[in-house]
Amino acid sequence: MAFDIDYVFEQLEMNEPVHALEELKKARKKDAQLFFLEGESHRQLGAFETALKTYAKGLNISDVAEERMDILLAMSACYRTLGHAALAYELALETLEMSKELEYDDYEIRAMQEMGMSLRAWGKLDESLELLDAVLAAYVQRKDMAGQSFIHWAKGGIFRLKGEFAEGIAQFKKSIALAKKVHDKINEAYGYCGLAGISRICGKIDDCVKNYQLADKIFKNSQDVFGKAYTNCGMANGLRQQGKYDEALRRYNTADKLYSQIGDKVDLGFVKWGRADVLKRKNKLALALKDLEEARELFDNSDEKRGQILTKLSLAQVFYALGRTEEAEELYDSGVKQARAEKLHTYLESYT
Repeated sequence: MAFDIDYVFEQLEMNEPVHALEELKKARKKDAQLFFLEGESHRQLGAFETALKTYAKGLNISDVAEERMDILLAMSACYRTLGHAALAYELALETLEMSKELEYDDYEIRAMQEMGMSLRAWGKLDESLELLDAVLAAYVQRKDMAGQSFIHWAKGGIFRLKGEFAEGIAQFKKSIALAKKVHDKINEAYGYCGLAGISRICGKIDDCVKNYQLADKIFKNSQDVFGKAYTNCGMANGLRQQGKYDEALRRYNTADKLYSQIGDKVDLGFVKWGRADVLKRKNKLALALKDLEEARELFDNSDEKRGQILTKLSLAQVFYALGRTEEAEELYDSGVKQARAEKLHTYLESYT
């Protein structure tokens, strides 16, 4: 059967990357656009490292501005998700400069969005908010509801990190409502995850678990491995706070397998941190220590400040329980100092 590129676009639009990859195998030639589409398929599956390698092949042979900007923005999103926010920002900035020079408004907006998302992952929250508000205004003007939904989701996460929970909840609810209007189930699911996460920090644990269950139903019927891993880890956090430790451990173990499968080391760090907290509560300190030391290594090789701080604080507690008081004090002080320097309130989340 002949290769049908329109079918590939259609499948990616419907979040069906497996079908897109099957169709791409029929292509007799390899050009930059096909490498980009193959990368997009891997990215939708959550295989970010594989996606990056594929995008790079396309970038190496493309001399078309639009193709290069599409690839640079996709690579930026992958690096951001993998915890390399500074590199992600540089790629998005390169795209912004190119789009301005060529007067391509669409790419300018998308580049600003990626820069805002990179700053968010980097912990530069006020700068991120400023850029994302500008992008939101553009999406409102264009009546792009899917775009608006994404930005409200992103802003919800920023307000969560700033400790402005009521505003964060409002943003996630707007994101979900807009996703429903355009029948975007994946955006809707991520909205539920965002709402669940902020509910957990607020101590609304039943709301947390309920929203993760709503996300879980959507991701179960999708090919989004990252979404499945994300939901399992979040659900485990909620179950942990409900005191359902064995159920939480099962969810953490599932998330561990899924994140390991797609090579997402930063989010794997959060799984190990959460699982260690359960093990700590079950007085399995040696196992908790193993998970936390692995989490620390994963976070230290990334720009994920919050993960670094949470791990330092948890490690300090385990060290103290093991009689390593001096190390515990030093690590705890370091975690609080880092949090204050980054203007994060992570050290106040010990109740979670």
